[in-house]
Amino acid sequence: MAMWAVHQAEHRPAGESRVPPTGKPQPIINASLCIGCTSCVHACPETGTLEMEQGKAILAHPERCVGHAKCVEVCPTQALTLAIGGVLQTFRAPYVQDNFETNLEGVFIVGELSGMGLIKTAINEGKLGVDHLRQRLSQEQATSDSDLYDVVIVGAGPAGLSASLTALQYGLRYLTLEQGEIASTIRQYPRQKFLMAEPIEIPLYGNLYVGDGTKESLLAIWETIISNTGVQIRANEKVESVRRNSAGFHVTTERGDYRALFVVLATGKRGTPRKLGVPGEDLPKVSYKLVEADTFADQDILVVGGGDSAIEAALALSRSGKNRVTLSYRGEGFHRARERNREYLEKANRDSHLQILLQSSVQTIGHDHVELSHAGRTITLLNDFVFILIGVEPPEEFLKKVGVQMVEKTITAREETYPAQAAQ
Repeated sequence: MAMWAVHQAEHRPAGESRVPPTGKPQPIINASLCIGCTSCVHACPETGTLEMEQGKAILAHPERCVGHAKCVEVCPTQALTLAIGGVLQTFRAPYVQDNFETNLEGVFIVGELSGMGLIKTAINEGKLGVDHLRQRLSQEQATSDSDLYDVVIVGAGPAGLSASLTALQYGLRYLTLEQGEIASTIRQYPRQKFLMAEPIEIPLYGNLYVGDGTKESLLAIWETIISNTGVQIRANEKVESVRRNSAGFHVTTERGDYRALFVVLATGKRGTPRKLGVPGEDLPKVSYKLVEADTFADQDILVVGGGDSAIEAALALSRSGKNRVTLSYRGEGFHRARERNREYLEKANRDSHLQILLQSSVQTIGHDHVELSHAGRTITLLNDFVFILIGVEPPEEFLKKVGVQMVEKTITAREETYPAQAAQ
């Protein structure tokens, strides 16, 4: 029988030419732009062609797609385009070899930054990355330089913490730097639920299993791991540059300079979000990226921002009609947004699917409410979640400064034939 399997194709530098593909048009889904609003799934006339997986739209049954292009028309983020050649998804990511080393010898990338956002994958990559560089360390000439670290690990999310625990387990001289609070990656994770179908092995800790799958449960376990293992993390210390020197690498932060033989980058791909700087912004209900709009129902939600990301998030959250969504922006109009997004927003406002507060600013974020300044007065709104989408400092710019090459990765489908007995 014929079955469709998804696999990751070769990654090639952006702009590199290839042989023109042939076949029928099918949607390509840019996973970096998809916010999981499910509009494409519902719009497709061929039932089951598109499905949701881990908060992203996928072309689950390419053989059913006949190129209606309805999915492209309804996508609010322009994450879908039609193309020929069997490609399902595309995204830009750093060039990473099988051993997690980049094109820059001695610099490793693990976790979400390499393109995979699963927590389990990030934890496994953190360990494997340090395993590989440890093998290299055994071949390096021993040094008595006490100021030279074996490895500097940048980021303390799932991949960074796993890498740090592995370095500690091996007795390496390591330094872990986190630009935010410890476990800030988990605190800011936008999903309400995690898929933890099986335990994950954590170095020096054992099996990690989150029974109820909530962010709060994972956060509590995260803090327990850090406390019980004694792993050292320097929080609130942002890395500004990584430069090669005669001994290895020179890592500069806001607070100091460090030298290391190897560097592991585990910063994630969300970039550094711009913040409001208001009381309550550190509450767990505050996020800087929307991943799965369809997981929110019957919630009071505030979206802050005036660009396409904020508008698209507000539209996605309001589309089901099950949430009470307010979009707050300090400007007089959404002049920076695409015309199509402005039209969708005006229609949603007319249809009372969401509320727009122009020339407004957040003053305080409380556990069950938010206070905003609007039209010269303070207003209070009931609130369950806040999405602050006012821009980020993208990690790609930092990677370019380091010297890491960016490539275009593709997810493609291929038809495989299996014996009938094997398929039963």
